[in-house]
Amino acid sequence: MWIKRIAPGFLVLLVSFSAAAKKEVVFFGGGGEPKGDSTIFDAAYNNFAMFSSGGWQARSYFNGGHAKSEAVAQKLFKGKNQPMTTKNMADEIANLKARIEKGELKSGDQLMITIATHGLEKNKSQTSHSIATTDSSFNLDEIAKLRDLAEKKGVSLAIVDFSCYSGNTLNLGTDKTCVISTAADTVAYNTSGDYMGRNFTMGRSLESAFLDGRSEMNAVVPAAPQISTEAGRKAYQLTKILSESMSERSTIRPSTEAGLNCYGTNSISYRKLQSNLRDIGSGDIYGYLKVKLGMQKSSLEPLINKLQTAVKKYEDKRKGMQKMLDEMQSLNQNVCHEVQGVKLCGNVQNWEFGYKLLSEREQKGQLDEKGRAELAVYKTAMNTPQFKRYQNLRTSFSKQESLFPEAKDVARVEREVYNVLYGELSKKSSKPNPCRKFTL
Repeated sequence: MWIKRIAPGFLVLLVSFSAAAKKEVVFFGGGGEPKGDSTIFDAAYNNFAMFSSGGWQARSYFNGGHAKSEAVAQKLFKGKNQPMTTKNMADEIANLKARIEKGELKSGDQLMITIATHGLEKNKSQTSHSIATTDSSFNLDEIAKLRDLAEKKGVSLAIVDFSCYSGNTLNLGTDKTCVISTAADTVAYNTSGDYMGRNFTMGRSLESAFLDGRSEMNAVVPAAPQISTEAGRKAYQLTKILSESMSERSTIRPSTEAGLNCYGTNSISYRKLQSNLRDIGSGDIYGYLKVKLGMQKSSLEPLINKLQTAVKKYEDKRKGMQKMLDEMQSLNQNVCHEVQGVKLCGNVQNWEFGYKLLSEREQKGQLDEKGRAELAVYKTAMNTPQFKRYQNLRTSFSKQESLFPEAKDVARVEREVYNVLYGELSKKSSKPNPCRKFTL
């Protein structure tokens, strides 16, 4: 489910440190990929190359079977890269916990763990979700024990998950542990992980790297990167209708089959988002009153109009596709036809299949009288107005089915809206911000 979609992931665990603090990084990634020379995670992995030097103690468990990818990892880690198996990952996490217990990693030390691999959907028993290794999978809930121990010992932790379904990893975030994802709780895209990773440069705060990476217009896709700060959680609650209405998918079928709603411009959630933007754009209390009384417009009105246009365009396209799909389904019902005493019942797919099969046999001279009578029934069915209408709808639907361009337009404006909300909510936040405190 890629586009390239990142069912994959890149997860990063980090901690703030003093001048004399120890800095360690552990890389995991490249699991769940088909056979070949490289993986779709190579670019994101390369973005973190700087952490393999510059005072960092680094270990890598990347891939296991892709020659070019492993060559990159071996070069970065001077021949010490190991395969990303489930056991290797579990052993490394256990080793980190043991070292914190022994005081080898202590208060003020910095620890970073990155994971670049495919992500799996969260199941009901999980707090976060699982990610693919080269031989199986690993439950990221296991990191919760490492997080608790790190917080207890003063090793402040941050988690950056670049995988599909990585929004679920925000459930591991606390006032002491920063969590970043490249999507909400659905699919992600590898371009998001790649461009966000490019912003993880020395001297930056994790928060600023996230915000700049999220806003990179060259990498905008219908997925909603998240951060566990108070402002980030609130901003997402206000804007999640934009990604939920698109279901972060490129076609309408999965959304329809899953029973997902399209939150349009007349929905309560959308109107609430508009209202919040107008409030922010009104400035002080006098501006707020003037906007409410219709005496002046909000300074964010151009952005609100841009959002309205993008969402309406997506909404209209989706409704049109839904109407077309509904009509196709109504025409694809069982009907009966009788020709020369032969009666057959079936739907469109049945008529098409039967016609194709018997036509091939007829061309080979393999049809008897009964077969020719049956073929006549199929020809009659396929000449009905209902069948021809279905064929026309299907052709049109297949040409227009992708909603990706419209979804991407909404995503572009969503980035701007999110930034405005995040900035305003950050001013009002009184909770600790471990993402801002952490400096790369």
